Order: sequence, then C-alpha cells, then structure tokens
Amino acid sequence: MNMPVKIASRSSPLALVQIDEIIRELKTLGKSFKFETIKLETAGDTDKLTPLTISRDDFFTDTIDQALLEGKADIAIHSAKDLPQELHEDLKIFALTKGLDDKDAWAGRVRWKDLPLKARIGTSSALRQKQILELRPDVMIVNIRGTINERLELIKEGKVDGIVVAACALKRLNLESKIKDIFPWEGMPLQGQLAVVGRQKDRELEEIFSVIDVRRRYGKVTLVGAGPGDRELITLKGIKALESADCVFYDYLVDPHLLKYAAGAEHIYAGKRKGEHSLSQDNLSRLLKDKAMSGKRVARLKGGDPLIFGRGADEIQYLRSYHIEVDIIPGISSATGIPSSLGIPLTARGVSSSVAFLSGHEEDEDKENPKPIAIPKADTLVFLMGLTKLKIIVESLKKSGWPRETPIMIIANGTKPQEQIVKGTLLTIQELARDQNLKPPALIITGKTIGFYKPSRKKTLLHCGTHPEMYRYLGKILHWPMIEIKPVTFSKTEKKKLMQSLSSADIIVFTSWYAIEHFLRVITAESKEPAEELFKNKIIAVIGERTNKALQELHIQAAVVSTEETAQGLFKALTEQIGVRGKRILFPRSSLPNPYLKKALKSRGAIVEEVTIYLNTKPDKKDLPSADIEGIIFTSPSTVENFLEDYGTIPALWQIIAKGPVTLKALQDKGYIHAASLS
Repeated sequence: MNMPVKIASRSSPLALVQIDEIIRELKTLGKSFKFETIKLETAGDTDKLTPLTISRDDFFTDTIDQALLEGKADIAIHSAKDLPQELHEDLKIFALTKGLDDKDAWAGRVRWKDLPLKARIGTSSALRQKQILELRPDVMIVNIRGTINERLELIKEGKVDGIVVAACALKRLNLESKIKDIFPWEGMPLQGQLAVVGRQKDRELEEIFSVIDVRRRYGKVTLVGAGPGDRELITLKGIKALESADCVFYDYLVDPHLLKYAAGAEHIYAGKRKGEHSLSQDNLSRLLKDKAMSGKRVARLKGGDPLIFGRGADEIQYLRSYHIEVDIIPGISSATGIPSSLGIPLTARGVSSSVAFLSGHEEDEDKENPKPIAIPKADTLVFLMGLTKLKIIVESLKKSGWPRETPIMIIANGTKPQEQIVKGTLLTIQELARDQNLKPPALIITGKTIGFYKPSRKKTLLHCGTHPEMYRYLGKILHWPMIEIKPVTFSKTEKKKLMQSLSSADIIVFTSWYAIEHFLRVITAESKEPAEELFKNKIIAVIGERTNKALQELHIQAAVVSTEETAQGLFKALTEQIGVRGKRILFPRSSLPNPYLKKALKSRGAIVEEVTIYLNTKPDKKDLPSADIEGIIFTSPSTVENFLEDYGTIPALWQIIAKGPVTLKALQDKGYIHAASLS
C-alpha cells in the first residue's frame, strides 16, 4: 500500500502496546506496511464516574468506530472484550487474535488467601463483583476506573487492598510481577484477545489483517433436536449433522442409539436431570467453545427441540459471544410430538382455540418452599418437566378457576416403548400417579382435547433385548433390557495391534450393529481417517438385513449379507459366495462366547482373529413392572439366562416369543416348550 494505514486506538499505554502486538504478528507473516496511529478518547476514557453496569454498549469504542465511519481512520484496534454486541452495519471485524491470557488476576498488598476481613476490593465489572462476593462475602467492593497504572496506584495510596484485573493486561505492560494470584473462574468473553475492525467495503485491508484471524481455524457448533424420545423422530438434517460431526455432546433424554450416526466422533455425555447433573451448564458451554475453537465440528444433541425449555438459548448466546458459528436444526418438541403420537390435538375446532406451554420448574427455585405456578389463560395447557411438582400444578390450576373435574393426563417416557399413560381429573390424578409409580421424564396435559385420546387395545409385551422399536407391530412394547452393552477400553498397545489386524485382514465380519458401532469408534479415532477409507479393498460380511442396514446408514456397503440372522446363516453365505481358504478374517464381537463361527471358518482354512470390541453384561435386577403384562420377547440366549437368573421363572400366563432358532432352543432347553419363534 502506498499510503500509510491510519490505525485508530485509545491513547492508554495498554492500547498502544496492543497496536505494536498486531503489527509484530503481521510482520512475522510477511505483511509489512506503513502506518500511523490516531489516538482517541472514548466515552469510557473521559467519563470515569458512570458505573460500567449502566454504561452504553460502545462505551470504550464509540469515537474510534465513528472515526472509521467518517473515513478519518482505516483500521481500529480494540481489546476484543470491549466490542459492542452489535457493530455498526458498515463495519466488520477483520480479525480476532489468539488470546494471550483469558484469566482474571489479583494484584494486591498480600495474596488473596491472606486478605483480612472486610478488605476493600477494587473492580468495576458487575460479573467480577458477583464472583468475588461468592468467594468472600465479607469484603467491600470499591468501584474503580482508569488505566492499569492508575488502578495500581490506588493500592499504593491505600484506597483499596487490591484490584481484580485481566492477567493479559499486566502481561502486555510487563507488569506480570504485580500478579499475586489467578482467580479460578473463566474471564469475560474474548478477554485477552484483540479485535481488528474495518469498513465492510475495504476488501484490501481485510485481506491483509485476516491472516491473523483465529476464527479461520474455528469449527462450528450445531444444536440438533433429537425429538421427543423415539429415535426415528429425528430429522434427516439432524442425522446429516451427526454424520459429519467430530464431537457429539448428548443429553440423557437422547436415545443413545442415535450416536451410531456419529460412530467415528467423540461422544461426550452432558446429561442434565433433576438432582444428577453430569456437567454444569458453565462447564458444558466451555467445553463446546473449546472443541469449536480447536477446529472441531461439534453436534450438540438435545432432546425435543433445542430451543424449547432447554438451555439452547444460553448456549447460543455464550458461543456467539466468542464469535463461534452456531447452527440450529429444529427437532420435534415433546410438547407437540407426544400428544400427536397419541392422537390428542392441542387445538380442535369448537373445543380448544388456544394452547400454552409451561415449564414445571423455574431456575434457582426454592425447593423447600415451591411457589404456585402462574397459569395463563388458554384452553389447553402442556407442562414439561412437571412430574415432581404435580401437587403444585394441581393446586395452581384449582386456584386459577379450573374445575376439579377438569381432565388431566400424564405421559411418562412418551413415544418410547416403555411409555406410561395415566388419565384422570384434577381431583384424582395425584393418587393415580402414585399408584402407577411414574418416573420422569413426563409430560402433563390439561384440557378438554384429552377426550380425543383412545387407549390402545394392543397387548403389552416385555422386550428383553436392545431394539424394542422393531417389535411395535406386535403390541405395546415395554422395554425391559436384560443385557447391557458397554464399550471395551483399549490400551495404546492394543489399539496399535487392532489397526495392524485391520490392515492385514481380507474379510471383516460383523454379527451385530453394536460390533459395527464400537469397532468404528475405535479405528476412526485411532487413524483419524473415515471408515470408507479404512475399509477400502476389504470384504465386509454381515449377519442379516438389520445389521446390513446399520452399515448402509454409515455409507458402507457389505459384499456378503446372510439372509438368515444366525452364525450358521452367515457361515453359509460366506462359504457359498467367497472362498475363505487362506483368507485373513477379522471378527469384532461381543464378550459373550460363541465359538461356532470361528471354528467353522477355520475348518475351511480361514485364518480367524476374534477381537472383543464390546461387553455384553447383565444389568442390575429391578422389580417387574406393575402394568398388566401379557407376553415377553427374548432376543438372544443371554436375555433368557439373565431373566431367569433374576426372576426364577417366566409367568405361566405370558406369551413367550423368541427371536430366531438359537434363542428358541435356549428357552426349550429350560422347559418352555410352548415358546414361539419369530424370525
């Protein structure tokens, strides 16, 4: 550039040092140019009396950004945390720099732990004041303003015992020796980062400064609605987001089987349930930020719709405060999806012309003295997360004038196989709910449209396997898993050996989609390559069409698919379609012994290596459900063994259904000769 670039900044020593930092960083990347500095005073520099808690959004940028708009400056350099939430429409952030240090520091007469009672702490930030008082409720907060040196001078003058200040500010001014302690909390958004702002139309300048923009290396976060419970109610767009994700954070309401669409991604449980939080919201938001800043494509998988009675809005606001791209993929909310699945319209001509959605509990509510719920005027009311406050809900409805005969319905685990429904009135519902021992998550609906509900006349069957949704055509399926699937943890040496086995294998055999899921999770994480690449030139053989479908959903094609879902059927298909003699076969499988397939293949000259990739264990015993059960479905011999170990016998009046001949034989060997086979 021929003309010097006019760089506008505040006139404080810290602000001028920040200009030098930007110029040095550009020079290291070969971007050298002439510039001149324009020093300006902002409202925050001239007005040192107005508390920051009530100051304008552009308190420390107003005159500088105005100089840009008027053409008096070409570039503005700010502390990124001082940026207004919304820039002027003609301005643009050309670059955010990597943060020097995002922590808050304590500069004082003594270390923080040695402060006397009622010490005077200097800070003007409302957030810092709150954090300080949480650590030390006894201290006195003193609102202070000015440059870093002016604030440090207050300590010398005895006006404060110390100040809370950004660690990066002291480091940039070579005053790191003033730091006595570092506070444990996260600093303000963008603290320690610098922002280069220019005019939207100045493409040449944007190209120069954008080379130091850390956002170019950021990934993004996608909030994905998983639907109300039934895994098949997720959207196609949601599935695509999972398939392309590097990392998935999922809630406890999310069906974990959805994670198979992100088999090669990192899975992080972020469950939030009343009384048992896996991650605090603050820690979760930080993890989302850190993953995105490291370049990951992050999927935040949330039950229902991500923006209805969840923390979706909090997460969006937090991530955007760090200039991280956020996409939202809507989901079917439980508030609408569960009633619809039961044939209950929330509005109906002549019955209900309005509906209101309410949260059953408020943030930071007093659990010892819960408040009544404000009931809005509407024909139909839907309460989410309200089961533990059913008494308060009923009392609030009565006080609002709803008659005691008003119909009310509770649906626990809606759209899932273990769905429970209790229908009553405001007078009877509490006792009915106690009798049925309902557990969250539950939806509560009040209003006349409940009358549209017609109970299912299908028989109720216990399902002891892992895929209950496949048997819904048989009746009302109550999921009662008698096996529990857990991944195997591999050491570094074992992972290396597994990758060597994969590399040398001619054929890979999968006898369940669990084997597919857990095998891919290990190998894709270890190699950092997509599964399609790792399986190139490999023959894939799978047991049955269901396992094949699971593979196809990951865009991988099997060469051999047995028509019969048994080890014998897969052996027959393999030996008829492919000569296995001399072939190296890798067989990832469960921890349960099943020697047939390995023995049969070795008898035909194959070299077979079995790898236990997941554990098939017995879950803890629990009391059988109180619902009227008419039958039971067993999906494997292990489900039979585990059920009989826990309960001793299968009730005589129950219909017994076995999936496949092997499970049927296991039942017959136990004396249940009337069991029926279901292929």
